Amino acid sequence: MTARIEKATCIAAVVFLWLVFFVQALHTPTLLDDWYQLTWHRTHEFGPTSIWQYAHYNYFHFNPRIGDVLLLIVNGPRGFHLVLTPLVELALLPLAFAVVFARWPKLTFGDLQLLLVTQVLIWLVIPIPGIIYFYRPFTTNYLWAFVIMLGLFAPYRLASARDPGRHRVWLVPIMVVLGWCAGMGNEHTGPTAMLAMTGFLAWAWHKGRLRAWMVAGAVGLFIGYPMLFFAPGQALRYAGIATKNTPLHLLLERGLDGNWEIVLDFIAEAQIAIDLVLIALLLAARRARTLPPFSRMRMLAVVALILSAGAMIATLFASPTVGERLFFAPAVLFVGALVLIADWLFAVQAARRFLVAVCAIVFAYHVWEFVAIYFQTYDENQQRLSLLERAKPGTVAIVAPYGHWKRTRWWWGDDFQYASLREYIANEVYDLKGIEYDRHLHWSEPTPPDHFVATRTFDPPLTPEEDNKLTPRYVPTFWEWALVQMRRRIAMGPIGDVERAGHKLTHYAVDVSGSDLADPRPKHVLDWTPAKLTFVDGRQYDNPAGKPFVRVWAPSVPAHLLDTYVVGCGHTQRVELEPDVEDHIGPLIPLTLECRGTYSAFMCEPDACWLAGRYWR
Repeated sequence: MTARIEKATCIAAVVFLWLVFFVQALHTPTLLDDWYQLTWHRTHEFGPTSIWQYAHYNYFHFNPRIGDVLLLIVNGPRGFHLVLTPLVELALLPLAFAVVFARWPKLTFGDLQLLLVTQVLIWLVIPIPGIIYFYRPFTTNYLWAFVIMLGLFAPYRLASARDPGRHRVWLVPIMVVLGWCAGMGNEHTGPTAMLAMTGFLAWAWHKGRLRAWMVAGAVGLFIGYPMLFFAPGQALRYAGIATKNTPLHLLLERGLDGNWEIVLDFIAEAQIAIDLVLIALLLAARRARTLPPFSRMRMLAVVALILSAGAMIATLFASPTVGERLFFAPAVLFVGALVLIADWLFAVQAARRFLVAVCAIVFAYHVWEFVAIYFQTYDENQQRLSLLERAKPGTVAIVAPYGHWKRTRWWWGDDFQYASLREYIANEVYDLKGIEYDRHLHWSEPTPPDHFVATRTFDPPLTPEEDNKLTPRYVPTFWEWALVQMRRRIAMGPIGDVERAGHKLTHYAVDVSGSDLADPRPKHVLDWTPAKLTFVDGRQYDNPAGKPFVRVWAPSVPAHLLDTYVVGCGHTQRVELEPDVEDHIGPLIPLTLECRGTYSAFMCEPDACWLAGRYWR
């Protein structure tokens, strides 16, 4: 085969992979967190001003990551998503290749095979490839963010293998911005990146290779990550979960067993990829009399990649959230180590044929699953959107469930199973009273039976007429979102306008209205003043034996707790708290499930009761 045909074949393969990503972008449904971006675009004209306002609000009040701003952009005019997302997904491969091999891939069959193995192993190691690649909120916050990180480190890795050349002053501002964006990407990747960057700069200085652009990239990284980690929004998002669980507390709370489970989870996800390389190694050892030497530089690169992946996983020990999406960045680095070994084994023809053949089959299987599932779900999603757009304002829209309602490695599942999201979309996006399924579904969270009422106090006071103008069209019946609504109205909405006019908000309270708890005491959800936020943080929980509880975070338990009640199925039952012997997070409110529906827990003090959480089945 001529070099020309080889080059054309490689280009065709690249175009095919881009086409797969483009088709998937074309059939990406509006799902879960996408809705929050659509709400913003509904009230803000897309453009630089709107993007800046959103980024500013997020940094100080919500998610400060740059990935959420990227999500806003790709959820804007559709062309941005169709053009940018496939290119970023495609760019992951050559950037990872450059970081692994210290060179760019060439249009040869050898490098094409390595890229095929790399892509397939990434899909095998990350637990949810379909969601990471084709669910926009995860794609921008994790895949895009790590592509930026790889883009930062690629020139450093290339410079480690050859003379970096003359000082390129024009690269300095570019590298500062790139480093800052990389630092603003993810909390769990930044520490490892800064450690690696420090090591490289020390090496480059020692070797006399240090250049201004290298220092500039490091400066951007060392500015960006602290900005992300210490962003004011970190203390507010997820109802302040980061402030409740400090890194040291989480390390001690999880203990050796809990932290080791995180490592084992990652290894378990990577097992198939590891097995493929091990089989190729055994095949090579059997077919070849002697294996080629494993060079010192290759060994150092393998160790560095594995240690970097391990360091990123170790940051999860101190993270309040440990999810499959957080395995993406370390998975790419770990795959890089495996591909270095695969490249070494490619010297043995039998091992090369085995890995390439298996990866080609696995690649085809993944593409089939991606395309087949997203074709169907996109069509169902479009029908749902059309129905909601035609629904009469102020009514309850009735929708059909998706055929693929369960979360899998390929896609998220039916997002309307969450009652809080149905409520949000109905009120914020379509001016509806509610959204319900057209049938009873055991996996769908019921709409809460009660509703919330918000009251405000200003200094100096507003007239009743002025205060009525601040009444929202609805108050979310989930305390986390009621709190988000308050903060948005202060930062960007009518409450902020009133404060700028000279009336300071001194008290904001959300109470339960229409509860089945037959008790004359007021029933609070949250109580806010500029100095203090009070609420009871209770979450649905099943112990290892499967017994249902509402588990309450200990510091949020009312100071003068007198009674605890559970309301459900038309009955009110007074219960006694049980200790949390498993995780020691806080007391457990036991439940007796008599029917399907929502159970509400209340913790009562002498003069008031507090909604302590809900449980549904």
